Formats: sequence, structure tokens, C-alpha cells
Amino acid sequence: MFTGKAALITGAAQGLGKSFAAVLLQKGCKVCAVDINEEKLQSTVKEFNTVYGEGSVIGNKCDVTNARELKESFKQAKDTFRHIDIVVNNAGVVDEQNWEKCLDINLTAVIRGTLLALDYMRKDRGGNGGTIVNVSSMAGIYPVEFAPAYAASKHGVIGYTRSWAFHPEVQSNGVRLVCLCPAYTDTDIIKSLPKSSVDIELYQKSLQTLGVMKMERVMEAFVKLLEDTDNIGSVLSVNKFGIKYWKMQDAKL
Repeated sequence: MFTGKAALITGAAQGLGKSFAAVLLQKGCKVCAVDINEEKLQSTVKEFNTVYGEGSVIGNKCDVTNARELKESFKQAKDTFRHIDIVVNNAGVVDEQNWEKCLDINLTAVIRGTLLALDYMRKDRGGNGGTIVNVSSMAGIYPVEFAPAYAASKHGVIGYTRSWAFHPEVQSNGVRLVCLCPAYTDTDIIKSLPKSSVDIELYQKSLQTLGVMKMERVMEAFVKLLEDTDNIGSVLSVNKFGIKYWKMQDAKL
């Protein structure tokens, strides 16, 4: 189900985004890697093209909060691969001091990325259908005392994703939307979280309680989310205790 598909992934130069790209490449996808860090992005693109073959990955330097740049990234992916089948809106930050930036990256850019993905994927607009994976967090399910703005952004991702997922026009045009909600994962964001960005004492307490997952656990959940094709509007959480779908009320108007 992956061979010959094309994916666009934001925040793909490192961390979860880079691992999402690696998993899809291993399964035969082409990838457009989008990231604001040009140096790391080019290094990642070079690495992947060496491993998976020249042209397997293209890179596009992009600030996801910049509408023009994000739109250009989608255009480049379509122009290069001729279609977009999977979009992973993954770019995110934790920053309670600059909470507006946190919301712009974590929520507004996900909304924008979702709308662009719908434009390129919907069958009534020339697309082939596809899957949109919006990366939320366990912070989108539970309250987070040390990072309320971050929690708000991730709660918003779930609400927005599920609302579009059940829209009849989206379903009839072959687009599936789902949410992935990882807990703490062994990435740079965990290792280098600025002390000024959150209440560090509460953060450390939460970290000790929940622990930190290996990247492989999150990738297992990511693949499951893509392969379970009957999971429209689903929210899949992953933490050190396991992987599970959350039972959420699907309101019918």
C-alpha cells in the first residue's frame, strides 16, 4: 500500500519527522521533506538519497507559519512526484513564553497544511485521495500543568482533524484524516527544552512519571495508523505502556 506513493512531511529534518520519512522510504514511498532548518534539512536529504536512491527525497526549506512558503512546498512535491498521497503535519514546538509562536506552529500551520493537503488530494479537485496524519500529543488528550499553551494547541489539532475527518465531502473524495498522539519520545526537543519555555519543575516531575519512549515505538504506531484504513477520524496514542485508539464520541448532526 506504500510503494509508489508520495508523502510530504513537515519538521522532517530531525526527530520524529525524520523517522516518519525513513519509515515511508523503507516501504517504497517518495518523500518531500519540509523544515525550517536548512542545514539539517540538506544533510537529511543527502543521507536519505544515498541510502534509498537519488531522487527518493526532495527537501524544501520552509517556515510552516509562512503561508506562501508552505504552499510552495506542496506545489514542489506535486510537480516533482506528480501526486501527493500522504501528508504528515508534524512540525511543532514547546514554548510557553512565546505562546503565540507555539500556537502558530502547532495549530495554525497544521490547519493550513490540512487545507493544502485537501486541495491536492480530493478527487473532485484532481487528486487521488490520500491520508492526512496530524501529529498531536498525549498533551492533546490530558491537561498539562507546565505547558497550557502547548496543550491548547494539541487539543486543537485533535478537534480540527476529527471535524474534517467526518465531513461528508471529504469522505466521498477519498481523504482520510487521523491523529497521532505520542508521549515523551527520545528526541532533541526532550533533551534541549529551554528552561524558560515551561515550568521546569513540573516538567521534570511529569517526565519522571511517564518516562521516555524509544523512537521505534512511535514508528510502530505511525505505521499502524496508516495501515488501519477503517480508522477515519481516529486518535491513536502511544506511550511506554502501549498503543491504543481512544474512544471518542462521534457526533452525528
